[in-house]
Amino acid sequence: MPSFANALDAAISGAGLTLDRLREHLAARGVTVSRSALAYWRTGRSLPGREASLHAVVELEQVLGLGAGGLTSLLGPQDRQCSRSPRTPLLERRRLWPSVRPSTLEFALPPEDQVRLWSVHDELVVDDDRQERLLRVRVVAEAAVDGVVRMATYYQTEDRDRRPPRFAAGHCCRAGRTRVDEVSGLLVAELFFDRELRAGEVAAAEYELAFPPGRPVRGYHRRLTRPAPLYTCRVRFGSRVPESIRRFEQRDLAAPRRKVEELRATESGAVTLAAREVGSGIIGIDWTW
Repeated sequence: MPSFANALDAAISGAGLTLDRLREHLAARGVTVSRSALAYWRTGRSLPGREASLHAVVELEQVLGLGAGGLTSLLGPQDRQCSRSPRTPLLERRRLWPSVRPSTLEFALPPEDQVRLWSVHDELVVDDDRQERLLRVRVVAEAAVDGVVRMATYYQTEDRDRRPPRFAAGHCCRAGRTRVDEVSGLLVAELFFDRELRAGEVAAAEYELAFPPGRPVRGYHRRLTRPAPLYTCRVRFGSRVPESIRRFEQRDLAAPRRKVEELRATESGAVTLAAREVGSGIIGIDWTW
């Protein structure tokens, strides 16, 4: 993969923007970044580290016409040792998806600890009718053992009357089998990397879920069976923007919410969550219309 600095430099050059003009675009989205910070990031003299800087990078991806994770996925863990000795242990799948066991047996899904996460990037599109329409995901992962060829992805809907979403693989991977539990609404899909990974090799994989019509959605969250050094989530609303938006975290489905904070949408009707060193569990955004 290219370096963050090289990718940012190429994107800025391709867009034909000066750093001052780039700052103006970011300011219009409610993000303030100094010219020197942008210059340092572009040349590789420094990297975004604080969560406020990560938020700015997510907005940069939009300004420069890049997909979710186009820049943030290149940051990787701040400390490789931290990714090898996570602060929080793995969570069993059933703690996050109680109905997952039948699919686990049918697919013979690989153990979750075969893959370490470097970063996860979600982008959710909510339409004018307040319904989720499209979820794009980019995952950067490292093989913990030799011979890693796939990982599992999960999505669980709260709208049980709606038809299941369409799952499709993107760059650097291909889709395998997909199963939907009609009772719980849990979708489990296999995602195959474009090559067999040796221990320590890193790969990026992209996939998306396209949703049929359903009820208005009131939030989105990511369930992590293992820690993620970097997580970003961007929700793009249509013409209707929620009255209030909050971020939150939970240890598991039964645990109380913590780290609850108010978030603000940009003038273009989007909200961004960016976090480092996210432990296994649940992190997400909810809103009130």
